Amino acid sequence: MKYRYFLGAAALAAGPATSAFAEDATKFDTADTGIVVTATRTETPRSEVGQAVSVVTRAEIEATQATTASEVLARLPGVQVTNAGGFGQPSSVFIRGAENAQSLVLIDGVRVNDPGDVGGGFDFGTLTIGQFDRVEVVRGSSGVLYGSRAIGGVINLITQRPTEDWHARASAEYGWRDRRQVSASAAGLVGPVGLTLGGNWLKGDGYSAFNEDRGATEKDGFESKSLNARAEVELAEGLSVDGGTFWTRANYDYDNSGADALNLGLKRDLTGYANIRYAGLDDRLKARVGYGVIDTRRISDDAVWGPYETNGKNQRVEGQVEFTPVELVSVLLGAETEKQDFTDNYGSDDSMSIDSAFGNLTLRPVTGLTLNAGLRYDDNSQFGDRTTFAANGAYALAGEGGPVLRASYGEGFKAPSLYQLYTNAGYRALKPETSTSWDAGVEQPFAGGKGTFSLTWFERRTKNLIDYDYDQWNYYNIGRARAKGLELGMQVLGWQGFDVNFAYTYLDAVNRETGARLPRRAKNNMTFGIDRAFAVNPYGGLRLGGELRIGGARWDDADNTQWVEGHTLVNLRGSYAVRRNLEVFARVENLFDEHYEVVRTYGTPGRSAYAGLRVKM
Repeated sequence: MKYRYFLGAAALAAGPATSAFAEDATKFDTADTGIVVTATRTETPRSEVGQAVSVVTRAEIEATQATTASEVLARLPGVQVTNAGGFGQPSSVFIRGAENAQSLVLIDGVRVNDPGDVGGGFDFGTLTIGQFDRVEVVRGSSGVLYGSRAIGGVINLITQRPTEDWHARASAEYGWRDRRQVSASAAGLVGPVGLTLGGNWLKGDGYSAFNEDRGATEKDGFESKSLNARAEVELAEGLSVDGGTFWTRANYDYDNSGADALNLGLKRDLTGYANIRYAGLDDRLKARVGYGVIDTRRISDDAVWGPYETNGKNQRVEGQVEFTPVELVSVLLGAETEKQDFTDNYGSDDSMSIDSAFGNLTLRPVTGLTLNAGLRYDDNSQFGDRTTFAANGAYALAGEGGPVLRASYGEGFKAPSLYQLYTNAGYRALKPETSTSWDAGVEQPFAGGKGTFSLTWFERRTKNLIDYDYDQWNYYNIGRARAKGLELGMQVLGWQGFDVNFAYTYLDAVNRETGARLPRRAKNNMTFGIDRAFAVNPYGGLRLGGELRIGGARWDDADNTQWVEGHTLVNLRGSYAVRRNLEVFARVENLFDEHYEVVRTYGTPGRSAYAGLRVKM
């Protein structure tokens, strides 16, 4: 039996051979992204996945010199990122126009959406990317397998995994406005135990959250620290246990929407998880029982009104079994129980629980065709029960190396967050959000398998979408909303020294009651990046690249009265391998010093430069 690459949500187990650690790391650290796990909660060839999936490897993260998770996500088709200022300020990710709180975020398979967040979403404003080896994004409803919050999709960030031999990496960089970053990660075996350890530190003077072009003069600085650890060990043939943690703390300054302010903010997240796994019957039976917890703390200390503190906690116990009696059929069954808690310093002390069960049937009736269908039952302590359905299919027309056709249908259900329910001044009764979505597309390999081109059409209809009424100072349900559009993607890795990444999204997201466009969703969004490697020395040589980003114009408010113009950015980057394990790199962002806004009145960085070095062992 072999160690299998596993996320906290996947039902796989480890085997006894320690050499398989190295096999895992090789498979998932290379540019070959043919295996994914997030879409189906189990290790699956990409050609058998019926939903649209994007994968970003460690090599790609390093090539683009990304420092935050939002930078990585912004380069993907179907994904838009809005930052209300610099590091530490609120950062939302819209997958196919879905609300930030309608997408599920995982770290090593553990749900990290904040129970204390306004909508129960995840704020990407303080999440660095240095400790992660791989990012998988499933676009489209995944509510049957993942439950509430997965209406728009699922984002899974995966840390480094151990191999038989210890391997490590470290990097440091310095740049614009005294921004400094140090990151390190190591993984390997200590006897029979596989260990992963990592950390990241980031600090800088920053720029004003309130736009400096509007008269702001005060810089809003920040400091971020994060640590991660994981241990896994095999107890017997096919039986293993693992556990881990991810901790992050960020302190930052922030402004009011219309002026400089001496406000201070704090965000602290602590994630923990533990799993027992079993694999038997020649890997035809896989089972897992797991526990996960996310504990969050947020403080917004307004210079005039004083601090507002929220604390959220989500505890989850889940189990699942996957059985493949014959090659043509697989059955996945699972059950989960979850409890959310929310408190603030104004007297809120509330909770909500959800009990769930789900099942998924996979059929492979003919060569190249994979069909999935599943049901989920959720029983919410405050909003009753709900059954949702999903189905998808993938057809590899000519086997490996040929085009793959994909189509999916999914339903979603999301209860109002505890914040929306219990801090709702002038309370209005809120209803759960529900959705139906579908997509269809094709993925075509080219360049001898080193490139892929994908095209996907999608549509989602949502009822009872929750929004904020600034006139009444409370939350309310929009009757109906719709988001539809087109995604184009192209990726080339290592073809005649070239890497290319292209992502374009056309999005039409509207309130069907009023006809108004949903706020902060651009109709058109595009990223194009190209890098070329030159073999000028035995260590890998020189690498030069550039990137063009075009962000479309958008409305900033639900009434469509505040318009934000689009923008065009050009970035340049390069790296040079000094030794086999030592590389220096540098980049210039916003080369032509474009002055723009993504969120109205909030600042964006001007032309900036960074340089650093990277060591691998």
